[in-house]
Amino acid sequence: MKQLIPLMVICCWCSAALAHNHDADKGFDIKITDLGSHIYELRTDRSGNVAVLVGEDGVFMVDTQMEHLVELIDDTQKTLSGNRDVNLILNTHFHRDHVRGNAYFKQRGAVIMAHPNVRGYLKNPTALKMLGREAPMFTPDYYPTIDVSDDTTINMNGQSIGLYHAPNAHTNSDLFVVFKEANVIHAGDLLFNRRFPFIDIDNGGSVAGYIAGIEKIISVSDHNTKIIAGHGPIANLQDLKATIAMLSETHKIIQGLVEQGLALTTIKALKPLESYTKTWSWQFINTDLMVTTHYYDITGKLE
Repeated sequence: MKQLIPLMVICCWCSAALAHNHDADKGFDIKITDLGSHIYELRTDRSGNVAVLVGEDGVFMVDTQMEHLVELIDDTQKTLSGNRDVNLILNTHFHRDHVRGNAYFKQRGAVIMAHPNVRGYLKNPTALKMLGREAPMFTPDYYPTIDVSDDTTINMNGQSIGLYHAPNAHTNSDLFVVFKEANVIHAGDLLFNRRFPFIDIDNGGSVAGYIAGIEKIISVSDHNTKIIAGHGPIANLQDLKATIAMLSETHKIIQGLVEQGLALTTIKALKPLESYTKTWSWQFINTDLMVTTHYYDITGKLE
Protein backbone atom coordinates (compact mmCIF):
# COMPACT_ATOMS: atom_id res chain seq x y z
CA MET A 1 0.00 0.00 0.00
CA LYS A 2 1.27 3.46 -0.89
CA GLN A 3 2.25 5.65 2.02
CA LEU A 4 0.78 9.14 1.77
CA ILE A 5 2.36 11.62 4.18
CA PRO A 6 1.05 15.17 4.62
CA LEU A 7 4.30 17.07 5.14
CA MET A 8 3.45 20.62 5.98
CA VAL A 9 0.76 23.24 5.69
CA ILE A 10 1.47 26.85 4.88
CA CYS A 11 -0.98 29.47 6.10
CA CYS A 12 -3.51 29.96 3.37
CA TRP A 13 -3.87 33.58 2.35
CA CYS A 14 -5.32 33.07 -1.10
CA SER A 15 -8.98 32.90 -1.99
CA ALA A 16 -10.72 29.78 -3.24
CA ALA A 17 -10.97 31.43 -6.65
CA LEU A 18 -7.20 31.02 -7.02
CA ALA A 19 -7.29 27.32 -6.23
CA HIS A 20 -5.40 26.25 -9.34
CA ASN A 21 -3.47 29.42 -10.21
CA HIS A 22 0.12 28.38 -11.00
CA ASP A 23 1.52 31.78 -10.03
CA ALA A 24 -0.37 32.89 -6.94
CA ASP A 25 -1.64 30.03 -4.81
CA LYS A 26 0.59 29.26 -1.83
CA GLY A 27 -1.99 27.74 0.51
CA PHE A 28 -1.76 23.97 0.22
CA ASP A 29 -0.23 20.76 1.51
CA ILE A 30 2.71 19.07 -0.16
CA LYS A 31 2.10 15.35 -0.04
CA ILE A 32 4.80 12.72 -0.29
CA THR A 33 4.06 9.29 -1.68
CA ASP A 34 6.72 6.70 -0.87
CA LEU A 35 7.02 4.46 -3.94
CA GLY A 36 9.77 2.28 -2.54
CA SER A 37 13.50 2.08 -3.38
CA HIS A 38 13.94 5.63 -2.01
CA ILE A 39 11.75 7.09 -4.77
CA TYR A 40 9.12 9.63 -3.76
CA GLU A 41 6.42 11.63 -5.50
CA LEU A 42 6.04 15.25 -4.33
CA ARG A 43 2.56 16.44 -5.25
CA THR A 44 1.05 19.89 -4.82
CA ASP A 45 -1.78 19.77 -7.40
CA ARG A 46 -0.67 23.29 -8.40
CA SER A 47 2.00 22.27 -10.92
CA GLY A 48 3.48 19.14 -12.43
CA ASN A 49 4.17 16.26 -10.08
CA VAL A 50 7.81 15.95 -8.98
CA ALA A 51 9.76 12.74 -8.34
CA VAL A 52 12.93 12.41 -6.28
CA LEU A 53 15.34 9.50 -5.92
CA VAL A 54 17.65 9.81 -2.92
CA GLY A 55 20.68 7.77 -1.88
CA GLU A 56 24.44 7.67 -1.48
CA ASP A 57 25.05 8.90 -5.03
CA GLY A 58 23.00 12.05 -4.45
CA VAL A 59 19.56 13.40 -5.26
CA PHE A 60 17.91 12.97 -8.66
CA MET A 61 14.78 15.06 -9.32
CA VAL A 62 12.25 14.88 -12.15
CA ASP A 63 10.78 18.35 -12.93
CA THR A 64 11.06 21.50 -10.82
CA GLN A 65 7.58 23.14 -10.70
CA MET A 66 7.34 26.95 -10.31
CA GLU A 67 9.34 29.77 -8.70
CA HIS A 68 6.91 30.36 -5.85
CA LEU A 69 6.84 26.63 -5.04
CA VAL A 70 10.48 25.69 -5.53
CA GLU A 71 11.78 26.49 -2.03
CA LEU A 72 9.06 24.35 -0.51
CA ILE A 73 9.86 21.56 -2.98
CA ASP A 74 13.53 21.79 -2.01
CA ASP A 75 12.76 21.84 1.72
CA THR A 76 10.60 18.77 1.21
CA GLN A 77 13.25 16.77 -0.63
CA LYS A 78 15.80 17.74 2.03
CA THR A 79 13.67 16.06 4.69
CA LEU A 80 13.99 12.89 2.60
CA SER A 81 17.64 13.17 1.57
CA GLY A 82 19.20 14.23 4.86
CA ASN A 83 19.50 17.91 3.95
CA ARG A 84 21.35 17.30 0.68
CA ASP A 85 21.19 19.55 -2.36
CA VAL A 86 19.72 18.24 -5.61
CA ASN A 87 22.50 16.98 -7.88
CA LEU A 88 20.74 15.98 -11.10
CA ILE A 89 17.42 17.03 -12.66
CA LEU A 90 15.46 15.80 -15.66
CA ASN A 91 12.86 18.12 -17.23
CA THR A 92 10.18 15.95 -18.86
CA HIS A 93 9.31 18.80 -21.27
CA PHE A 94 9.35 22.58 -21.53
CA HIS A 95 6.07 23.81 -20.02
CA ARG A 96 6.63 26.35 -17.31
CA ASP A 97 5.02 24.40 -14.47
CA HIS A 98 7.75 21.77 -14.98
CA VAL A 99 10.82 24.02 -15.51
CA ARG A 100 10.37 27.28 -13.59
CA GLY A 101 12.29 25.87 -10.64
CA ASN A 102 15.35 25.25 -12.84
CA ALA A 103 17.10 28.52 -12.06
CA TYR A 104 16.85 27.97 -8.30
CA PHE A 105 18.44 24.53 -8.48
CA LYS A 106 21.08 25.54 -11.05
CA GLN A 107 22.24 28.27 -8.67
CA ARG A 108 22.77 25.52 -6.09
CA GLY A 109 24.86 23.35 -8.38
CA ALA A 110 22.35 21.01 -10.00
CA VAL A 111 22.92 19.68 -13.51
CA ILE A 112 19.73 19.77 -15.58
CA MET A 113 19.01 17.40 -18.45
CA ALA A 114 16.25 17.65 -21.04
CA HIS A 115 15.39 16.82 -24.63
CA PRO A 116 17.12 19.27 -27.03
CA ASN A 117 13.76 20.84 -27.94
CA VAL A 118 13.38 22.06 -24.36
CA ARG A 119 16.36 24.36 -24.77
CA GLY A 120 15.05 25.48 -28.17
CA TYR A 121 11.66 26.39 -26.73
CA LEU A 122 13.06 28.20 -23.69
CA LYS A 123 15.24 30.30 -26.00
CA ASN A 124 12.38 31.05 -28.41
CA PRO A 125 9.06 30.31 -26.69
CA THR A 126 5.85 30.40 -28.68
CA ALA A 127 2.30 31.24 -27.70
CA LEU A 128 -0.26 28.67 -26.63
CA LYS A 129 -2.95 29.82 -29.03
CA MET A 130 -5.38 27.09 -28.06
CA LEU A 131 -5.32 28.40 -24.46
CA GLY A 132 -5.23 32.06 -25.48
CA ARG A 133 -1.87 32.55 -23.75
CA GLU A 134 1.09 34.58 -24.95
CA ALA A 135 4.57 33.11 -25.00
CA PRO A 136 6.28 33.03 -21.59
CA MET A 137 9.76 34.46 -21.17
CA PHE A 138 12.82 32.55 -19.90
CA THR A 139 16.36 33.75 -19.19
CA PRO A 140 19.39 31.45 -19.70
CA ASP A 141 19.23 30.59 -15.99
CA TYR A 142 16.33 28.26 -16.83
CA TYR A 143 18.00 26.44 -19.72
CA PRO A 144 19.01 22.79 -19.29
CA THR A 145 22.69 22.04 -18.86
CA ILE A 146 22.77 18.84 -20.94
CA ASP A 147 20.68 17.79 -23.94
CA VAL A 148 19.55 14.15 -23.90
CA SER A 149 17.29 12.11 -26.13
CA ASP A 150 16.01 8.56 -26.40
CA ASP A 151 17.96 5.48 -25.32
CA THR A 152 19.75 7.24 -22.47
CA THR A 153 20.41 5.40 -19.21
CA ILE A 154 21.59 6.85 -15.90
CA ASN A 155 22.88 4.64 -13.09
CA MET A 156 22.28 6.23 -9.70
CA ASN A 157 21.41 5.06 -6.20
CA GLY A 158 20.97 1.46 -7.27
CA GLN A 159 18.61 2.30 -10.12
CA SER A 160 19.04 2.00 -13.88
CA ILE A 161 17.09 5.06 -15.00
CA GLY A 162 15.94 4.92 -18.61
CA LEU A 163 14.92 8.06 -20.50
CA TYR A 164 12.47 7.52 -23.37
CA HIS A 165 11.37 10.07 -25.97
CA ALA A 166 7.79 10.22 -27.21
CA PRO A 167 7.81 12.37 -30.38
CA ASN A 168 5.03 14.86 -31.15
CA ALA A 169 2.96 13.76 -28.18
CA HIS A 170 2.15 16.24 -25.40
CA THR A 171 4.77 18.54 -27.00
CA ASN A 172 7.73 17.95 -29.31
CA SER A 173 10.05 17.55 -26.30
CA ASP A 174 8.60 14.79 -24.10
CA LEU A 175 10.74 12.34 -22.15
CA PHE A 176 9.42 9.85 -19.65
CA VAL A 177 11.55 8.26 -16.95
CA VAL A 178 11.73 4.56 -16.03
CA PHE A 179 13.27 3.48 -12.72
CA LYS A 180 13.82 -0.08 -13.86
CA GLU A 181 14.67 -1.96 -10.66
CA ALA A 182 11.92 -0.19 -8.70
CA ASN A 183 9.35 -0.63 -11.50
CA VAL A 184 8.36 3.03 -11.19
CA ILE A 185 7.76 5.42 -14.09
CA HIS A 186 7.41 9.19 -14.21
CA ALA A 187 5.26 9.81 -17.28
CA GLY A 188 5.50 13.60 -17.32
CA ASP A 189 2.54 15.15 -19.07
CA LEU A 190 2.12 12.09 -21.25
CA LEU A 191 -0.38 11.25 -18.55
CA PHE A 192 -3.04 13.39 -16.91
CA ASN A 193 -4.48 10.61 -14.78
CA ARG A 194 -8.27 10.29 -15.17
CA ARG A 195 -8.37 13.81 -16.61
CA PHE A 196 -8.61 15.23 -20.10
CA PRO A 197 -4.99 15.89 -21.13
CA PHE A 198 -3.55 19.12 -22.44
CA ILE A 199 -2.07 18.37 -25.85
CA ASP A 200 0.03 21.34 -26.98
CA ILE A 201 -0.68 21.31 -30.70
CA ASP A 202 0.92 24.77 -31.05
CA ASN A 203 4.24 23.27 -29.98
CA GLY A 204 4.44 19.93 -31.73
CA GLY A 205 1.87 17.90 -29.82
CA SER A 206 -0.73 15.70 -31.50
CA VAL A 207 -3.49 13.33 -30.46
CA ALA A 208 -1.98 10.43 -32.40
CA GLY A 209 1.46 11.13 -30.93
CA TYR A 210 0.00 11.38 -27.43
CA ILE A 211 -1.66 7.98 -27.80
CA ALA A 212 1.59 6.55 -29.19
CA GLY A 213 3.46 8.01 -26.22
CA ILE A 214 1.17 6.25 -23.75
CA GLU A 215 1.53 3.03 -25.75
CA LYS A 216 5.30 3.38 -25.41
CA ILE A 217 4.92 3.69 -21.63
CA ILE A 218 2.72 0.58 -21.65
CA SER A 219 5.43 -1.30 -23.55
CA VAL A 220 7.82 -0.90 -20.58
CA SER A 221 5.15 -1.41 -17.89
CA ASP A 222 3.41 -4.31 -16.21
CA HIS A 223 0.50 -4.69 -13.81
CA ASN A 224 2.75 -3.86 -10.86
CA THR A 225 4.25 -0.67 -12.28
CA LYS A 226 3.62 2.49 -10.29
CA ILE A 227 3.24 5.44 -12.65
CA ILE A 228 3.67 9.05 -11.59
CA ALA A 229 1.40 11.18 -13.76
CA GLY A 230 2.30 14.69 -14.82
CA HIS A 231 -0.95 15.72 -13.12
CA GLY A 232 -3.27 13.68 -10.97
CA PRO A 233 -2.79 10.70 -8.65
CA ILE A 234 -0.45 7.73 -8.99
CA ALA A 235 -1.57 5.58 -11.91
CA ASN A 236 -1.36 1.98 -13.07
CA LEU A 237 -1.56 0.10 -16.35
CA GLN A 238 -5.36 0.26 -16.43
CA ASP A 239 -5.28 4.05 -16.10
CA LEU A 240 -3.02 4.26 -19.15
CA LYS A 241 -5.35 2.06 -21.16
CA ALA A 242 -8.37 4.09 -20.04
CA THR A 243 -6.77 7.30 -21.31
CA ILE A 244 -6.02 5.72 -24.69
CA ALA A 245 -9.60 4.49 -24.98
CA MET A 246 -11.02 7.89 -24.08
CA LEU A 247 -8.80 9.76 -26.54
CA SER A 248 -9.47 7.29 -29.35
CA GLU A 249 -13.24 7.42 -28.84
CA THR A 250 -13.50 11.18 -28.48
CA HIS A 251 -11.23 11.80 -31.46
CA LYS A 252 -13.40 9.56 -33.62
CA ILE A 253 -16.53 11.45 -32.53
CA ILE A 254 -15.07 14.86 -33.44
CA GLN A 255 -13.56 13.50 -36.66
CA GLY A 256 -17.03 12.40 -37.77
CA LEU A 257 -18.49 15.86 -37.14
CA VAL A 258 -15.61 17.57 -38.94
CA GLU A 259 -16.22 15.32 -41.94
CA GLN A 260 -19.79 16.62 -41.99
CA GLY A 261 -18.36 20.11 -42.55
CA LEU A 262 -19.39 21.49 -39.16
CA ALA A 263 -17.56 24.47 -37.66
CA LEU A 264 -16.09 24.39 -34.16
CA THR A 265 -18.81 26.57 -32.63
CA THR A 266 -21.49 24.30 -34.09
CA ILE A 267 -19.75 21.18 -32.82
CA LYS A 268 -19.43 22.64 -29.32
CA ALA A 269 -23.12 23.51 -29.29
CA LEU A 270 -23.94 19.85 -29.95
CA LYS A 271 -22.04 18.84 -26.77
CA PRO A 272 -20.75 15.65 -28.41
CA LEU A 273 -18.47 14.69 -25.50
CA GLU A 274 -20.96 15.35 -22.71
CA SER A 275 -20.95 11.72 -21.58
CA TYR A 276 -17.24 12.02 -20.77
CA THR A 277 -17.61 15.11 -18.59
CA LYS A 278 -18.19 13.49 -15.21
CA THR A 279 -15.13 11.24 -15.38
CA TRP A 280 -12.65 13.33 -17.35
CA SER A 281 -13.42 17.08 -17.24
CA TRP A 282 -11.51 19.27 -14.78
CA GLN A 283 -10.74 22.92 -14.23
CA PHE A 284 -7.83 23.19 -16.66
CA ILE A 285 -9.07 21.07 -19.57
CA ASN A 286 -12.85 20.96 -19.53
CA THR A 287 -15.05 19.18 -22.05
CA ASP A 288 -15.30 22.16 -24.41
CA LEU A 289 -11.51 22.48 -24.51
CA MET A 290 -11.17 18.78 -25.25
CA VAL A 291 -13.50 19.29 -28.23
CA THR A 292 -11.28 22.19 -29.31
CA THR A 293 -8.16 20.04 -28.94
CA HIS A 294 -9.48 17.38 -31.30
CA TYR A 295 -10.82 19.93 -33.78
CA TYR A 296 -7.51 21.84 -33.82
CA ASP A 297 -5.58 18.59 -34.22
CA ILE A 298 -7.76 17.50 -37.16
CA THR A 299 -8.18 20.81 -39.01
CA GLY A 300 -5.31 23.02 -37.85
CA LYS A 301 -7.92 25.72 -37.16
CA LEU A 302 -9.44 27.23 -34.05
CA GLU A 303 -12.69 28.39 -35.62
